[in-house]
Amino acid sequence: MVEKLQRRLSKKVVFDPEIKLDRICWVLETSCPSCSEPLEVIFDDLPTEAEMKDAEKMPCDDCAGVIYSEDEKAGDEIDQLFIEDDHHDHKS
Repeated sequence: MVEKLQRRLSKKVVFDPEIKLDRICWVLETSCPSCSEPLEVIFDDLPTEAEMKDAEKMPCDDCAGVIYSEDEKAGDEIDQLFIEDDHHDHKS
């Protein structure tokens, strides 16, 4: 299994928009566990086997956005329940 992970791990030059420079990073080629789209996970230092396994479990930005928007929708519905409560149990 370690060999399989290391075959998909390579050093690449990656543009970092924060510092506006190219830098050399470790890149793990994997895929999204939800939609199977190919992903590249970037590490500053040589990742451990555990870090690589964790990276393989992370969804792509689009799938993560869907998860977050569903959580936000549920939160909005709960908030709306509190707003709609007429507070009949409160004294006027």
